[in-house]
Amino acid sequence: MSEPWTLRSIFEVFGHLVGIGDLSTTLQTTLQTTQAIIPLDITALRQIPSYLIEQVDTDADMCTRVKWPAGSWKFRAQFPPVSWPPDLDEGANVVVHLLLQRSGTTDNCYVDVLAFENNTGAYAADTEMGGKTGALSTTTITEVTVTLAHANITGHPGVLNLLLLPDAHTTDTIYCYGAWLEHKRKLVTS
Repeated sequence: MSEPWTLRSIFEVFGHLVGIGDLSTTLQTTLQTTQAIIPLDITALRQIPSYLIEQVDTDADMCTRVKWPAGSWKFRAQFPPVSWPPDLDEGANVVVHLLLQRSGTTDNCYVDVLAFENNTGAYAADTEMGGKTGALSTTTITEVTVTLAHANITGHPGVLNLLLLPDAHTTDTIYCYGAWLEHKRKLVTS
């Protein structure tokens, strides 16, 4: 089934199993409590020079990353807009995950995740709802998060715009290896 699970589809597929136990309730609870992931493509970042999307080492490590060279912290990298999925539970927080690294041990900087949402209908300017990651304090790749509060999320139909802006880093280069969103699902009713 390629469409999201709905109450109707759960009962249609599993309703005949009522004698085995309350499988439909179990499935409903599982679907509603399972975290969903929306991958963010770092190679699609905009407003940065294309040469800053690089391979770690063209001979030995073909891993792709985004590079903010030391001293060039003022440019914002913008992901393409993310349409909220129909099963997004707008009553729960959404968490932005980033895999970040710094090249040295001098600059304990953070990355500001700027987040704006626009819903359908008349355009209205939105308040920035993101935040800053914790300080990058190691030269190893680290997963950092920023929580987008549910009070600022209107949900589907709507569009999230995310930008990344590292803090001043005059000595160390900052790298981003991956990004994704995690959200709680809600059961779609139709």
